[in-house]
Amino acid sequence: MKKRLRDLGEHGWIARMLGALPAGRHTIVGPGDDAAALRIPRGRLLVTTDTLVEGAHFRLGWEPPAALGRRALRVNLSDVAAMGGSPLAAVVALEAPPTLPAPALFGLMRGLAADARRHGVDVVGGNLAAAPRLAITVTLLGEPGRRLATRADARPGDDVWVTGTLGGDGYAVRALLGGRRVPRPAVPVRVAAGRLLAPLARAMIDVSDGLVQDLGHVCCASGVAAEIDATSIPVAASCRRALGRGATAFAATAGEDYELCLTASVRRRVRLVRLAPRLGCRLTRIGRIVPGRPAVRLLGAHGQPLALRREGFDHFR
Repeated sequence: MKKRLRDLGEHGWIARMLGALPAGRHTIVGPGDDAAALRIPRGRLLVTTDTLVEGAHFRLGWEPPAALGRRALRVNLSDVAAMGGSPLAAVVALEAPPTLPAPALFGLMRGLAADARRHGVDVVGGNLAAAPRLAITVTLLGEPGRRLATRADARPGDDVWVTGTLGGDGYAVRALLGGRRVPRPAVPVRVAAGRLLAPLARAMIDVSDGLVQDLGHVCCASGVAAEIDATSIPVAASCRRALGRGATAFAATAGEDYELCLTASVRRRVRLVRLAPRLGCRLTRIGRIVPGRPAVRLLGAHGQPLALRREGFDHFR
């Protein structure tokens, strides 16, 4: 019979999990004390946190527990990548119902820990609490790179670029919510690409809630507008096959892509094209930054504005 969390108890579960968490060169004091102690490189630190909540971000059974653990880590790696940084260490806070089978939570953490080890992240602590549904919160610390990329420096005339493809995970979520059994794509890891792109970018952000909405954050922070050529958006093949003519608008707003969107001077265009083969992913120029009130306009093949039902994902709308 599978043990449930109520059988192990909070501290029993933690005690069994501690030995599986990676600790390395950044760790002075790891999990098991009141707080972790870390070596801070060069006195600067990136800090980000994100939560995956059952019912809002995933359903149990959509993917194996280990894949869910990897997802929880990688959505945070995406934030560090968007700043041009490298990850260092993480703490993990878990909320879980007492009836959840303990092997599911162990599988989740083993998947997270293995992926953390793969990407050089020390897992140095966390917390476990009872709750009506499963939630995974990862707080990730990172080291800034040569240039700290932010959302605030886009300028009129800049090109807009995006890594990878869009719409694949968004379509998978739509299909899963509709009761179809489709594989959910893994969150891409763009840390290496972010480090290479940051010195050439004026502004950069990760695409988590939809290209239009997230590029809109760049526009607001920079006081500019953006025009996106819909025909240039790199739509994931699964999304295009399933949605046909509606795929582009869906891919521009669905979210869950965790790709990088950046703006860069036109003078950087040749360098970015030459850099692309080293990124480990596709790099596509999709539009430009223009003067005006902060807004993102999606333009069709003949330059006409395309109407969108929404700009992206919002928890409360």
